[in-house]
Amino acid sequence: MDHERAKELFTSYHDEELSPEEAAALEQHLAGCEPCRLEWEDYRRTIDEISGLHLLRPPADFTHNVEQKIRRRSRGRFFGEQRSLGTHFAVVSFILILLFILAYLVLTAVTEITVAEESSDGGPPPTPSARGAAAE
Repeated sequence: MDHERAKELFTSYHDEELSPEEAAALEQHLAGCEPCRLEWEDYRRTIDEISGLHLLRPPADFTHNVEQKIRRRSRGRFFGEQRSLGTHFAVVSFILILLFILAYLVLTAVTEITVAEESSDGGPPPTPSARGAAAE
């Protein structure tokens, strides 16, 4: 085993993730290689010292403050207001209702224009009672 491969295995060896064969090969290399053994001892000591550090909890509003800063700097591209499915449904429904009203108004106007053109032969449009009397 060469020096670089031994150094690559330090983390896995410390976490006991190596196969028995790999662990034995690394231990044999460390027994015969002074520079790797010294580096292994430094690595293990450093990991042990770091493991003893206390975890610090962030302030309660830390996440909120970070999101606000990102929102402010990105001008709302991230963490912007998210519309719910109900909001999308309401917007689509409103647009459809407006389109139906517009279609109704256009069809009503076209019908009135058509009726006005048919009765433009000089007299007022016939009333329902006048039409019945003319048919007799």
